Amino acid sequence: MLTNTIEPPRQMLAALPAPGSMARIAIIQERLNRLRLVMKADNLDVCIIPSSDPHQSEYLAECWKFREYLSGFTGSCGTLVVGKNKAAYWTDSRYFLQAEAELEGTDIELFKLALPGTPSVETWIARQGYVKAGIDGTMFSTNEVLRLNQFFAGKAICLSVNFRPYEIVWPDRPLLPQGKLMLFPETYSGESVSSKLSRIRDIMRETDADGMPVATLDDIAWLLNIRGMDVDFNPVVMAFAYVSLDCCMLFVESAKLTAETKAHFAAHKVEIAGYTEFSTFISRLKGARILFDKARNNYEIYEQIDESCTIIESRLPVCNLKAIKNPIELAGFREAMLKDGVALVRLLKWIETETDPGKITGNPFPTEWTISEKAAGLRREQGLYLCESFAPIVAFRDHGAIVHYEAERSTCYTVSGEGVLLMDLGAHFLNGSTDTTRTIYLNGTPPEQYRDDYTCLLKGVIALTRASFPEGTRGTQLDILARQFIWEKNLNYLHGTGHGVGHCLFVHEGPQSIRMNENPVTIDPGMVMSNEPALYRTGEYGVRVENVIHVLEKEPCGYGRFFTFETLTLVPLDLKSINPSLLRPDEKVWINSYQETVFNALSPRLNENEQTWLREKTQAME
Repeated sequence: MLTNTIEPPRQMLAALPAPGSMARIAIIQERLNRLRLVMKADNLDVCIIPSSDPHQSEYLAECWKFREYLSGFTGSCGTLVVGKNKAAYWTDSRYFLQAEAELEGTDIELFKLALPGTPSVETWIARQGYVKAGIDGTMFSTNEVLRLNQFFAGKAICLSVNFRPYEIVWPDRPLLPQGKLMLFPETYSGESVSSKLSRIRDIMRETDADGMPVATLDDIAWLLNIRGMDVDFNPVVMAFAYVSLDCCMLFVESAKLTAETKAHFAAHKVEIAGYTEFSTFISRLKGARILFDKARNNYEIYEQIDESCTIIESRLPVCNLKAIKNPIELAGFREAMLKDGVALVRLLKWIETETDPGKITGNPFPTEWTISEKAAGLRREQGLYLCESFAPIVAFRDHGAIVHYEAERSTCYTVSGEGVLLMDLGAHFLNGSTDTTRTIYLNGTPPEQYRDDYTCLLKGVIALTRASFPEGTRGTQLDILARQFIWEKNLNYLHGTGHGVGHCLFVHEGPQSIRMNENPVTIDPGMVMSNEPALYRTGEYGVRVENVIHVLEKEPCGYGRFFTFETLTLVPLDLKSINPSLLRPDEKVWINSYQETVFNALSPRLNENEQTWLREKTQAME
């Protein structure tokens, strides 16, 4: 049974020397040269190395971090392309500054996604005159490979999908994770495995499908009520699954199972096979009608499907069902937000005391690193804590402009004196997951530009939270509500405004989103999402305010169903950072109401001293 566990030490590749150092550059160059030798032996001009694994994951187990191993770039997003005479790297706006620093001095050219003039990976390859490209088809979704094949065919470029150079290029490659699979009880999940399988099979019958492969780890964990610690920040188990109308197969290493977990699967008629047997199993299916999600299944799975089978293309129904939280899951989210709120109030109070230049405690000033450690420790005290839900971001002053900045113990800033502190922190509790960003101004009077930036972003948070929208609305249609006030100042951010949040699963969960890019998925009741407009001023600071919100239905009306959002996060806003002159009266009412809600919800769980501190921080604005 899954119990209140202490998170395991984070898995990390062996650290490279400092960015820009000759030693680091030499190591990266040597690794790229080893790769090029394998490419030459396979008669390839170029290969594409994504940030992925056979399950299309965002966060990866160490054995799948080949892109990081080759490039030295430690961010979670990006694609490395290594040609016989050139190399290039593509990443998005969250990592522009980090990539510039970590790729400094190497021969890897950086391309910034979504900026004018940035070529696509395949366009760049064609421009180099390369004619033979290689990928590992297990690391790419079926959609991605089909798109690449179509493009390359028009450019007379041959694509090999079986390029797997790991053993030669990466001699000390870590093994697959070997941690035990853990059960996730119905007291937290709110639904049995048998019930979930029944709902999935009903959808399969509607589409006249016989079976369905499932490769994404959070979908498997949700479907079978299991969790694990195979991937940092993601409580999942390395596995594949196949669901048919009369059988469910789980492909997982036997060493991960116990008598208890075997009994759990047997009770729900789930059969067990080895992790590496999945591909062979798929190839042996004959004449089946297979419900297949090309975005969430890798190309090797697609390639293994026999010609006698019929492929029925569809979004994975598990993904859709998982996105709509049931009442038990929503109640768990609310309790997790209370736990998180208590922990973060204590953290904010501690930071205020310990960063004061005039403090009398005698303790050393905290650093970005020690603040993130303090946050995790305060959460552990709350009970039912499992692990952090992503790499914590604690960024002081100009570090806040690095969107996904991650402090390192040896190079992080000491947090003392005046400045902007951005903290994006989240945790998995057994009853729910959290993702909260607060930006505060320490030890001084905030500059006017910063207060205006903060206030405009907060206005965006309020506008999106208060949105009323009809059934069928997509996140793309709501995104402008969060951006409108910074757009008026000719400012913008390039990442999304909102992502789905999993229930003790992936903190970045689909299929819904709120962003400028088109996503056909509608925003429906029961979905839990983030609301996080932001602004980054390179060399100065970053500002982001993030709450987790829940979609709920409004009262019936004569114009169809209408929905709105409810804020679940319970952490005070930084009143000192707000410029009241930029707020309308109704926005002030919203802020005062939110602050009062935070105080009323958290104060029963705080001691008298903490209550006094929180009362001051949540006082009403005039």
